Amino acid sequence: MVSFTNTLLALPLLATAASAACNAKHTSSHRRHHSKQAASSSSSSGNGANVLAASQPAATASRSANNAFGGSSSTSSYKSSSSSSYKASSTASSTASASSSTSTSSIGWGLTGMKKNQIAFGWLPDDGSGGGTSQTISEIVSAMGQQTSAQGWYAQAQSGTLFDGGQLTSRMDQIVTGGVFQPAVMPTGGWWGLTADDNQQAVAICKVMKQFTDKGVEVWLRFAHEVNYYQEDGTYQGDANDFKAGWAAVSAACKEYAPEVKMWYTPNVASEDQYDEYYPDDPSTVDLIGIDYYPKETSGYDFVGTMKTFHDRYTSSDGPHFAIGEIGNGVTTTMSQRLAWLQDITSTATKTAMPNFIACSWFNYHKGYDFRIAAVDGDSVIKSYFAA
Repeated sequence: MVSFTNTLLALPLLATAASAACNAKHTSSHRRHHSKQAASSSSSSGNGANVLAASQPAATASRSANNAFGGSSSTSSYKSSSSSSYKASSTASSTASASSSTSTSSIGWGLTGMKKNQIAFGWLPDDGSGGGTSQTISEIVSAMGQQTSAQGWYAQAQSGTLFDGGQLTSRMDQIVTGGVFQPAVMPTGGWWGLTADDNQQAVAICKVMKQFTDKGVEVWLRFAHEVNYYQEDGTYQGDANDFKAGWAAVSAACKEYAPEVKMWYTPNVASEDQYDEYYPDDPSTVDLIGIDYYPKETSGYDFVGTMKTFHDRYTSSDGPHFAIGEIGNGVTTTMSQRLAWLQDITSTATKTAMPNFIACSWFNYHKGYDFRIAAVDGDSVIKSYFAA
């Protein structure tokens, strides 16, 4: 949820040749939910792209009917009767081997906090950059009366500047108390140091991750999240080959310097061909696959209907696992409407339909409108829901 310009995140759901009616329904029901705003941090790198997670109002978030849910109508539907049985491509057939990158028995050891129906729950605390009040994970934990299972944050790895992780390490005191850490590291300006011939940036990224794993924090690294979208809007440079080379460099560096780090592949909504185009060349380097999702509906939520095809195609009980990196409502809502969406996401029916769904993190921001469900007026209904 971070950026430097008014770029908008979309939702990496599986895109297939589903019916036009389904496509129209869900294209109009979702939007790119926020831009990413520049913010200062204690990073000593001297670059100006110290960016933290943010969101923006619906009025500025929608670009067009086609772009509201990740592209043209030809690539924005995602339900396909054939996709759940799709195992033929090199991507899908090889995902079962992904567990070799780390011990799958260790995945989730950090998910010891909030859960609902065996789905661990975490947060992206408001950084205050969008007009809301800056939060700490401790404030959210206090409001909910339970330890969080996870927390997310953002940082930029600027081309030409060795990554020092200041945007992340400046929050070390919060991160070490906040469950699984889910950093999104964004390679901006190019892929310098992210190749087989020159991996210095990859090594720097993984050495920062090691600072957290050395303190006993489980790290799920969202490297170059939403890459297929961000290469289109200019936030990231290059093409799929650059991403795959960068991913390979980072996964190899982490295997050497920070072997406990889990690699989390989170593409943006696209066609099946584009998912395969961007999928890392070595599937064993993929531990988790996840998405960002912000529906425009205020009732009649259908999380499973939206997510199940993606889940069934790209995940397995042996890995990769399915996890939502950030989620919220895509329009202004009441607390009761946010609760209804939360209940749909974390229901027993959802877990039954999507058994590899292990974790979800909420975008707890006020920017343009209120996404928050914790540490905000009315959050007692959320606390009661998780306590029940």
